[in-house]
Amino acid sequence: MTRIIACANLKGGEGKTTLARHVAYHAASKGLKTLAVDLDPQANLTDSLLPDSDGYSSSAELFDSSFASEHVRLAESEKNLWLLPADSRLDALAEIPGDRATLVKRVRASLRGIAGFDVVVVDTPTNAPVCYLSGLAAADGAVSPVQMDAYGIAGAVRLTQAIQRVRAHYNPKLVHIGFVVNRFNSRAASHGELLAQCHAKRLRLLPTVLHERVAVQDALGRRTPVWRGPRGRVNTRAAREMRSLCTDILAGVGL
Repeated sequence: MTRIIACANLKGGEGKTTLARHVAYHAASKGLKTLAVDLDPQANLTDSLLPDSDGYSSSAELFDSSFASEHVRLAESEKNLWLLPADSRLDALAEIPGDRATLVKRVRASLRGIAGFDVVVVDTPTNAPVCYLSGLAAADGAVSPVQMDAYGIAGAVRLTQAIQRVRAHYNPKLVHIGFVVNRFNSRAASHGELLAQCHAKRLRLLPTVLHERVAVQDALGRRTPVWRGPRGRVNTRAAREMRSLCTDILAGVGL
C-alpha cells in the first residue's frame, strides 16, 4: 500500500523543502520506490532533485479534471526516486474553474490514484492555500519543521488548527506525525526557552532534533542529501541526525 507524506507548515523558511527531499532520498536509499511531488509554485524541490525537468508532467496536472495517472510522465532522479515536478502553471490555479473544495478533492483523488510506489513525499507551499490543502487532504501523515523563534511557533500552532480543519472537511484519517525542531542552537538560551514553550503548548515534537549545521546548506548546494558528498566534506553528526529523523518520519506512516 502506498503511503503519502506531506511536508507542511504555514510559515515560510522553516525548512519544508529540505526535509521533503531528505525523506525522499532516505526512503529511496532503503529500497522503497519513492515519488517526490512538488506542489510549491517556487519549485525548489524540483530544482534540487532534477534541475532540467522539461518534457515531463507537471504537478499542476493533478488539478485538471481530465487527469489520468497512466499518462503521467515522471522524471527519474536516481535509483528508486522519481519526481513529479512543479512549474509556473501552479501560479495560475486561481484561474481554474470550480471552488476550492472541488480542486482539493480532485488533487486528493489524483495523488492517491498514482500507483506503483511505496511512498509519496509531497512538498507543500505556505502561500498557496489550494496547494497545501491538497497535499494534506491526500496524505496519510504530515510532518512539519519548526524553528525556535516566536513566529515559527505561532505558525506551528496555526498549522495544528489547519490540520484539524483538513480532518473535518477532507481527510479524517490524516495523522500529524509531528513537528521537527530545525536549526536548533543548544548554546542559545532563547532556543531552550522557546523549546519549553513548544512543550507547554503541547506541540507534538519528534524526538530527533536537527541542530544548526552548515553541512545541510552545503549539501543543498551540491544537490545531494547531507549524508552524501566528497570525502572529508560529509558532516557525520548532521548525517546521523537527518537519517534518524527520516527513519522516525517513515515509521510515522508505518514504513
